[in-house]
This record gives sequence, structure tokens and C-alpha cells, in this order.
Amino acid sequence: MANGLGRGNGAAAAGVPAERLWTGEAIAERLWRFYREGTNTRAITRLQFVEHVGYLLFLKLDHERAQRSARFAHPPVAPTDAWPDLALLSGDALHTRLTQLMDDLGNQDLTDRPDRQIASVVFRDAQLWGLDRMAELNKLIVEQIGPYRWLAVPQAELGRAFSQMLRDCRDDIDLKIETGQTLTPLPILNAITKVLDVGPEDIVIDPACGTGTTLIAAYNAMLAANRQLTPTALAGADLDAQMCRLSMLNILLHTGRPFTAPTPIQLADTLKRKVPVVRSGSGIAPTVAICNPPFKSNGVQPDAAMRDDFWAYGDFPTNFLQHLAITLPQGARAAVFVPDGVLFGGGAAASVRQNLLRNCDVHTLLRLPTGLFHRKGVKSNILFFTKSAPKPSGEPATKDLWVYDARTGNHHTDTGNPVTEADFDDFVASCLPEGGFAARTESKRFRRYPVAELLDHPKTSLDLKAHLAPELGGFGSPREIAFEVADRLDEAAAHFRQVAEALPGQ
Repeated sequence: MANGLGRGNGAAAAGVPAERLWTGEAIAERLWRFYREGTNTRAITRLQFVEHVGYLLFLKLDHERAQRSARFAHPPVAPTDAWPDLALLSGDALHTRLTQLMDDLGNQDLTDRPDRQIASVVFRDAQLWGLDRMAELNKLIVEQIGPYRWLAVPQAELGRAFSQMLRDCRDDIDLKIETGQTLTPLPILNAITKVLDVGPEDIVIDPACGTGTTLIAAYNAMLAANRQLTPTALAGADLDAQMCRLSMLNILLHTGRPFTAPTPIQLADTLKRKVPVVRSGSGIAPTVAICNPPFKSNGVQPDAAMRDDFWAYGDFPTNFLQHLAITLPQGARAAVFVPDGVLFGGGAAASVRQNLLRNCDVHTLLRLPTGLFHRKGVKSNILFFTKSAPKPSGEPATKDLWVYDARTGNHHTDTGNPVTEADFDDFVASCLPEGGFAARTESKRFRRYPVAELLDHPKTSLDLKAHLAPELGGFGSPREIAFEVADRLDEAAAHFRQVAEALPGQ
């Protein structure tokens, strides 16, 4: 098999399973080659293909774990003959058997099967390829999944392969406009985990987890410091059953979590709950929250009947920001993505900004480069804060807000000019000098704003800049002008989209 995947090489002959030498990149490339050459790509989207790879890996790993020696065997969540049967079926028989199996595992009545919490998330509302695609599915089972021992693949590489394949589905995910899904670039998430100082003792949550990229970035940061992590280290929720499925598979394939364990991912509307994220009765308080919520204004909004703790009732990003600021326990750290409108808008957004500065230590605002979420047509920022207790003196919990401008002169896209780790090195170094927050110093891109001055203004606008804008001479290069025009058109399109979404259907 190409890319070093397969059997019969020297390592395998010497007693080392060939799968032990696989890399995430090679696994992803082999599976994508099968997608291009072995399936009808017009009938099966990339995201549908990745979902089915996830289903099959779940069933194959479940079977392999059950076949271990007694001391190391895990009880299967699927029937013991499920995987062996699939490899022998084709056509209508394969479609019928796998549909029944997925329906059974996706059953939400767990009264008699509490061990199927995770399976119920993975297979809930799962849609199998059509009957006319069973020949392709049979080849995927028999040629790509069945012959190999996936438990021998290094856990980090297996997780890396799945994450890579999800990133390759960005166009399909961006089309999920109704739920506002997007993929957050990994370099940004890695910078966030550094600024939040995520470590192995933390409990990290994401109340709008999507495909789970935020939780995986946190997991990798935690794993770098300690290879033994608590089973409750990660928790997430999402309104979209498909995103819950993908984030659950993402976590399983990265962590090796037992399939019979309680699920870390819930299908839920967290904005309706007065807790940071829906959990399975663990009672453990989160210490870190990372959230890139939907940048959309339509949909069901919480009101006083369900959230009498809210400061105001706004759009989705405004509500997720205050949801975390209100429900996180004292001392918890958070990073929340917000569009520009949350920084300067009136009404609910202004009320949330004022309360946020008073009740939390909002220590950093990162203005992200343009173009990162180009299909959404908005510019994005990240607010970093620590939940704080109100001061007896009545002073706001925030003393100074530091603004880092990574936007001016920077335009990136997820394809032609993606961001890299190096693009955020200066931001991380500026936020975390050797002497800690107290040793921060201003620079061309980093500026301090005393919060008392911000609160003096009626709207408490946080649409703040560093030192770059006044220093730019002329109109910039043709490339910069073109990008600025494109950004303005994106913003206009976003406003028109909001108007269209608010219009009645008839």
C-alpha cells in the first residue's frame, strides 16, 4: 500500500505492526485517494465520506477492543458479530444491516444501556449512503478499514488524520449556514491555549463546540504537560447533531476514550441553561472556556422566561459571551470569538460590554486578521477574560484592557494564504512577558486602554485600535486596497444577509 500503509514491510517482519509506523498525514492521504478514485464524488460529499470513515472506525475499534486478551478487553457497545458481519455483506443486505445497527446504536433511550451514551451521540440521526452506493461502501470496509489493526496506530496519529480530514471538509461545513458553523484555524487555537495557560489540571469546555477543534487544541496543550488526564477534562455541546457526532469522533480518535464511558459531548442549546455547558452529572466546575459561537442574528433567542440571569437579550455571539461571563465559576479563564458588531453595537451589545468589564477581568482583545472566515463575511476578534468577584469598592473587575492589532496590514484566507503559528508568536510574547501581565509593555501593535476611560463613554465601545492605523501613510499597496475593498463588500453582504434572514418567508 502507498505511503507506507499496509503490511509486509521490514518493520512488520521484525515483529512491529506496520500500523505502528503510520502517520496522520499518510492515513488521511490514503483515505482521500480512495474517495477520489473509489467513489462517485458527485454523489458523496467530502463531509459524508468522513462521517462514514468515522462510523466504520468506531465499529472496527469497538470490535478490536473486545477481542483483546481478557485482562485488557473492553466490553463492546455494538453486538459482538456486528463488524465481522459487515465485512461479509454487500448491496441491499449491507444497507439493511448497517441501517439497523446505526439506528440501534443511535437510540436515545439509554435506560437499559447506559454504556451507550457515546454511541448515541455518534449515531444519532446518522444517514447512511444510498442503496446505490453500497458497492463503494463495501470496498471502503473491505479494502481500507477491515484489513488493518487500528488499535496499533499511534493514538496521536489517528486523531491527527481525522482532524486533517475534517479541515479538508471546510467548504462543506461552511455551507451549514443555518447553524452558523465554521472551522477555526489551528494556529489561532494554539495561541489561545498559550495565553490561557491551559494545563493538565484544567477542565475545558466549549458550549458551541462544532467539530470539536477547540477542545482538541486544548487537549493537545494539556497532553504536552501530562499524559494522564482526567476523563472529565473536556466537555462540549452543540445544537447540530451532525457537529456533535463529528466532535465526538474527533475526541474519541484523539484520546482513546473508552466507548462505554460517559459522553463529553451533548446535543443541547446551552443558551437555555444556567450552567456553562450541559454535562452528564459530573458536578465538576470548568476552569477554561474556549468558544467560537455562530455569528448569526436569527434563530430562537433566550428571553427572561428561560434566562432571567442575562444582562440583555441580543444576537448569538452576544448571548454566548454573556452566557459564559455569567455562568463560569470564579477564577475560570475564557476566550470568546466575537464579530466587530459586538464591540461597538448599541442595545444589548453595549449592556453586555459594560457588565463584562465590571464583572470580569477582560485583560486582552485580539483583533484577528481579515479573511479568516471569509465565507461568513465578517471580521472577527477574541475577548480574553477571567471571571472575577465584584469588588467591594464598586470598581470594575477590569483595570486595563490591552488590545493587540493583528489585523492592520494582514489578510489571510484558509486556502491561498493560511495563517501560521509564526503569525501569532508576537501576540503570545506580548501577552505573556516574563514578568507576567503586570510586565506588559505597549508596542506598535499592542496598546493599553484604562477601563475607567472606556466606561465613561455611554456605549462603552471596544472597537479599539493599537498604534498602527495612524502611522500608515497613503492608501497602502494595491494588494492592501484590493483586500480592503473585498472586506467591505463582505461586510455589506453580511448585512444584506441579516436583512434577508429577517424577512418573512412569503
